[in-house]
Amino acid sequence: MHKLQIGLLALAATACATSAFAQKSKDVLRIALNTSVPTLSPYDQTLDDAGFFSHEIYETLIKYDEYNKKLIPGLAKSWKRIDKQTLEFELRDDIKFSNGDAFEAGDVKATHAYVTDPKSKIIYPARYNWMKEIEVLGPHKIRVHTVQPTGTDLNIIAYRFLIWNGKVLGKLADRADYGRQLAVGTGPYKATQIDVNKGVIVERYDGFKSDNGKKVSIGKIWGTPIPDRQTQSAELMVGNLDLLRTVPADLAKALIEKPEFKRTYINTPDLLYVGLDATGASGNAALADVRVRKAIAMAIDRESLIKHIVPGGEVAEHLEADCFKTTIACSYSVASPKYDPAGAKKLLAEAGYADGFDLNYLVYNPSRAIGEAIAGDLRKVGIRAQIQVVELGLLRRLQGDSKAQVWTSPYPTGGNPDAGNILISLFNDVTMKYNNDDVIPKVIERGEAEFDPDARTKIYGEAFDHINTMVYHIPISSVPQVFVHSKDVRVDNNPISAGKIYATDFKWN
Repeated sequence: MHKLQIGLLALAATACATSAFAQKSKDVLRIALNTSVPTLSPYDQTLDDAGFFSHEIYETLIKYDEYNKKLIPGLAKSWKRIDKQTLEFELRDDIKFSNGDAFEAGDVKATHAYVTDPKSKIIYPARYNWMKEIEVLGPHKIRVHTVQPTGTDLNIIAYRFLIWNGKVLGKLADRADYGRQLAVGTGPYKATQIDVNKGVIVERYDGFKSDNGKKVSIGKIWGTPIPDRQTQSAELMVGNLDLLRTVPADLAKALIEKPEFKRTYINTPDLLYVGLDATGASGNAALADVRVRKAIAMAIDRESLIKHIVPGGEVAEHLEADCFKTTIACSYSVASPKYDPAGAKKLLAEAGYADGFDLNYLVYNPSRAIGEAIAGDLRKVGIRAQIQVVELGLLRRLQGDSKAQVWTSPYPTGGNPDAGNILISLFNDVTMKYNNDDVIPKVIERGEAEFDPDARTKIYGEAFDHINTMVYHIPISSVPQVFVHSKDVRVDNNPISAGKIYATDFKWN
């Protein structure tokens, strides 16, 4: 820690202070982005740095209040279920896009046409192609017809279906440019710059119709891509930045030694887990034995890991399954195996691995410290885990190529905190090859077709119990976001989302 502090001071001394301190006086919040942002389309990328902005630029028809566990109005003022394959929405007639165009039913239809067109090449078409048709009944009235009964339909619409301006979309030669060159929405902020090098700038949209407690405190937010953490810290220290997001624990501790900075923890429904190849598809036969997978789970001291390594561990939720207290329809009766290194060694011996075995462990770069601690625990019971630190794109590629033996990559469930969504996302076409299990797909299918909340909860409980019994995953904890910022800045909890932080959640003190 002492060396880290000295390094930060040295970097700060050499950084170019091109901006003045106290940007509060200019009503401009300057933040560091961990990656470049090529687009603000929620359909064409899933970068957290982009979602932080895009969910404040575009809005959904309805929203889900996670604190009170109920659906609330958004761009639609009311809705009703006509039958199991038809939803009807009455849209607000007082909404305008940031370019002055009135929001109408045609905008919903145009957005749907984009996300369900195979030519669009969006990242997750399955999130939208269950919607067969948007029927326009009038300027402010629509019906959503589904391909088949979908019990999670309203939740998906509340979290995933962000509405674009149909008039603008229709004029683009390449509709994917909607998020790359411009981003026109009805939300509290409007984008005034989208540049992979210069970053993203959003400004208060004065035409926003405030609802659900979402109010804009800061007039302009400028996000600059600075991938290197040390450079981010140096820029913060010399006054070129006002706030850093997702800061590693040791770096945050070093920065707040300076009295002008504060640290804020916000717990998030991001799922930190260890995934395992249970079939040997990756070439490691040991993992095909459930006793070996159970031994791996028993070797990991999760309580110590959360307490000492997970950033913001003191506010993190300790997990026994792949869902949270706030997850819709989360239920389980079989918990993940408890920490027991002696028992782990015994199981390994029973499975024929008394001398241990070699293991390649893929770790998403931001979770490197967590991965190193887990690898250390595994080596204590004889499992010779070697870490390969990777970016998210490479991790997904290696998974798709059947080269992932064990991996750790936090999954952000806040995009749709429903048990069905978690199961679909974690056990999809890419990862199902690592367990070759027909139980989970059948449970997902039954759950999706069930409209009664209690019945859905019971159904999904079967899947979570099966996952823990077979040790396909080792759930660890939520992953709190760590913010380090000027004392002029305050980070508040989102008024309806239990853990997700967006641009409107930053305030001036």
